[in-house]
Amino acid sequence: MSATLVACVLAGLIATLVFTRIRPLYAFGGAVLIFYFGGLLSKEQLLLNFVNESLLSLFLLLIASLALEKTSLVHDLAGWLLKGSERQVLLKLMSGAGLLSSVTNNTAVVATLMGPVKRSQVMAPSRLLIPLSYAAILGGVLTLVGTSTNLIIDGLARNAGLPGFAFFDFTLVGAPVFVAGMLVLLLCYKLLPENGVSQQSGNANYFTEFRLCAGAPMAGKTVVGAGLRQLESLFLVELVRNGSLISPVKPTEILQAEDRLVFSGNMAEVHKLLALPGLELAHSPSGLLQRNLVEVVLSPSSSLVNRTIRDAAFRSQFDAAVVAVRRGSQRIAGGLGNLTLRPGDVLVLAVGDDFNTRPNIARNFVMVNGMPDNTQSGGWRGTCIVTGFFAALLAAATGMLSLLDAMLLLLLAYVASGVLPASEIRRRASVELVLIIGCALGVAQAMLNSGLANSMATYIVTLFAQWGLWGALVGLYLTTWLLTELITNNAAAALTFPVGLAIAEQYQVDAKPLLLTIAFAASASFLTPYGYQTNLMVYSAGNYRYMDYLRTGFPLAVVYGGMVCGLIQWVCFY
Repeated sequence: MSATLVACVLAGLIATLVFTRIRPLYAFGGAVLIFYFGGLLSKEQLLLNFVNESLLSLFLLLIASLALEKTSLVHDLAGWLLKGSERQVLLKLMSGAGLLSSVTNNTAVVATLMGPVKRSQVMAPSRLLIPLSYAAILGGVLTLVGTSTNLIIDGLARNAGLPGFAFFDFTLVGAPVFVAGMLVLLLCYKLLPENGVSQQSGNANYFTEFRLCAGAPMAGKTVVGAGLRQLESLFLVELVRNGSLISPVKPTEILQAEDRLVFSGNMAEVHKLLALPGLELAHSPSGLLQRNLVEVVLSPSSSLVNRTIRDAAFRSQFDAAVVAVRRGSQRIAGGLGNLTLRPGDVLVLAVGDDFNTRPNIARNFVMVNGMPDNTQSGGWRGTCIVTGFFAALLAAATGMLSLLDAMLLLLLAYVASGVLPASEIRRRASVELVLIIGCALGVAQAMLNSGLANSMATYIVTLFAQWGLWGALVGLYLTTWLLTELITNNAAAALTFPVGLAIAEQYQVDAKPLLLTIAFAASASFLTPYGYQTNLMVYSAGNYRYMDYLRTGFPLAVVYGGMVCGLIQWVCFY
């Protein structure tokens, strides 16, 4: 009966994550509460999940990596990475992004490199951005700290009484997979579209909306007479008047007060429109534009998805206003106010002083450019930040200190030196991620306690019985990979961990190879733009379509999965 209850709750949890916009924290929290009050989790088990050493280490590591974002490390590296022939640039870019992502936040690495890549004159940015994202994912499986998934598996193992993983336990499998992945991308990158080689071509798909104020000098004039046809890199694509759409807009069209004018073009030229008397941004309160412009990507988990810009209440929710929108290569029609937002939309926001203090920013957006207070430290200060970070990782890798102790000492130094003020830590700490992972650990524990994990393991073993242990390993990989594409990598790892543990018990073998399989499979998000944050970040920047991910991601996923299953079988069982 208990296994049936857990199975029903688990099915409901996965369906909620896949088909609804309910926040993952609420979904996992609800499941854990059901298990707790249903007697499937003891109070001690529930509380211990949130003080797990690996979970705390992950939390401190994410905070410490904020300091690296303040340095010019990645930005300075970009100039060298983007010099040479096409294949040289691609190889250096993927190698640099992957190696950096093995020890620090891959989202920050991709965000920093995206700007120089979009300005590349060597090759089309659209042939670099997806490989950049995939290389960052591949780099994450090189070390214990390369991705949060690895640390979650480590924490689950320690909770189960296993010894856990060392810093380089992932490297023996991860390094060959990383090299093979780069070779696949070097062979397949020409399958990606050529969507332009300049910053201007990317900016041509931004859409911004202005309102013609009452009493404006250009009211009553034609479009040509008002000077709206002489703008170099901005084009008037449509006019909204009293709810009616006029497109295309003729040069002889006479402008009227309260007209909504939608322009397409380079956001750097918006100031030319602001200089015209009587024009104001339709969705930006007066004075807000001059403070900060921030470029963000709308997250799939955002509460704004399927809402219009007019109904989203950006000012009250985020102290921000929408200045412009870009959706890949698509043209946006009907005015920005009526635009229904979708995951992957790129928004340029004019933000106020409180934007960076709002707790809901990380849940709704992935930052790309221009985040307030993102000043870079160079010289001796930047060198000290980078040296301290890598020294702490080296101490953890060599066993001089535990990862938790190393991160505690590093953060103490950062806070004492003013590199990371306490206010910034409070503002940007990933508390919600920690709570989600703690709840996911509780779900995994309930699966073990109820016997559901053993039942699922028996099913996988039976299904792949003719191939023995290796068949069970492949079945576990496929199950984890499918969950990763449907929900998230961290959730997939937590949900399949007890199954891997049960398979190890049934075969009476060391659980570590099976847990490594789960960790690698949970990072194999190559087929969609929504499975991983870095994939989403480059989606609109490269003007990609869904099929572009399949073209390069499918061969990469096949090679990655085959090598992971083969290498783990060979390295760990022979």
